[in-house]
Amino acid sequence: METLSPSNGFTLKLAGMPDTSVIRLSRPATVGVSAQDIPHIRPKLLVKEKEAVKTGTPLFCDKRDTAIQYVSPGTGTVKQIRFGPRRRLLEVVIALDRMDDYIEFNPVSPADLKTLSDPELVERLKQGGLWQTLRQLPARDTADSRTAPPLIMVCLNGNDLFSPHPGRILQDRTRLFEFGLTVLQRFCDRIIVAARTSALDMLGPVEHRITHPVSDIYPAWDPGAILYHIKQRAEENTAWYIHAEGLIRMAQFLETGRYPVETMVTVTRGNDKKPHMITRQGTPIRLLAGNVPSGSLITTGRFNGRRVDPDTHLGFFENTLNILPDAPEDEMFGFLRPGLNKPTVSKTFLSCLVNREVQPDGTLHGEERACINCSYCETICPVDLMPSFIMKALVSDDIEEALQLGLLDCCRCGLCSFTCPSKIELTQILSEGMDTHHKDKQG
Repeated sequence: METLSPSNGFTLKLAGMPDTSVIRLSRPATVGVSAQDIPHIRPKLLVKEKEAVKTGTPLFCDKRDTAIQYVSPGTGTVKQIRFGPRRRLLEVVIALDRMDDYIEFNPVSPADLKTLSDPELVERLKQGGLWQTLRQLPARDTADSRTAPPLIMVCLNGNDLFSPHPGRILQDRTRLFEFGLTVLQRFCDRIIVAARTSALDMLGPVEHRITHPVSDIYPAWDPGAILYHIKQRAEENTAWYIHAEGLIRMAQFLETGRYPVETMVTVTRGNDKKPHMITRQGTPIRLLAGNVPSGSLITTGRFNGRRVDPDTHLGFFENTLNILPDAPEDEMFGFLRPGLNKPTVSKTFLSCLVNREVQPDGTLHGEERACINCSYCETICPVDLMPSFIMKALVSDDIEEALQLGLLDCCRCGLCSFTCPSKIELTQILSEGMDTHHKDKQG
């Protein structure tokens, strides 16, 4: 095994690490399939309001490849179709019935897998709503089934610091995980399996499958960061990746012929340690978050998630909620206070000297200013970029210079925005630059 230990990243201890116990939530009244967390999709609706749907019924597809379908995680009636600006689809809400009635496919056991040709396997996964769990770098778009990947990365840890523990995701599902790896070998011979070193003690049954343990420095376990440290050829920039739960759900769908509806979710709120929760995909945010104080910020990632409305539903790829409190009041002479509970990268506060958990809040603690070339973003970047220089190139509409400076290596971890003393949304600017470049390449 090759251990990956990047020198840059985030090492502060944050409060709210979920408990490793697991509970199962009751059946929600509604579920939603959101299009807001799906990169680059051009959704096309396939249902209407008040229409009855089964579990596995396609709700919308991607206009770029209409075979890629997003299906209902429950049986019931289309209660609402929510649109945003310019009639862009936000989510399809399903009012659930008491029992599930599934769209059935022919089951495929590991022994029967060889009877399916590659095109048949891809088509089955697309129709079943699971192909999109395979993503492709650098744009993190749905994997292109027309080309063979140079390698496939299986990431046991999620993108967030507080994502579900892989030991809990894999619990009693090791056989499905092995089946999933067999499926991936149909597309590529080189399979990379990566996991945080702190998780290895709970991964006994699959520990022999791990090829690259990674350090606990965020975001060392992100697929973009992993690829940056292992790639040897330019062709590997288009590698595919999949997270552990997506791989297990893919194997479960093939084996049972039914769309798997359950997912594991974590919720963090200050020092309140909550257990891992097994719930239905697309569960209402309010059911997971509970009573949220006014002014709090709910995100699907501590550094790189999206802000969510409590009255919406969890997205297709999302499995964690972070509830950040609003600052209670303005601090008089805050710059003179020791700041024992304030996270800091620049060592401005004494929290950098004490080994204690800190709790960020949902405020900016300042306003946006001009870049001062402090290089904090450069020293924390896990893929050795100079985000401030790339930002300036993008603002000047010089995409060629941004690409030469390594724009496509950005793993969108959010650390450059977190550490910027000028409050510049560097991650957003770089992400939009990457998305624009990807869109232009697609035509």
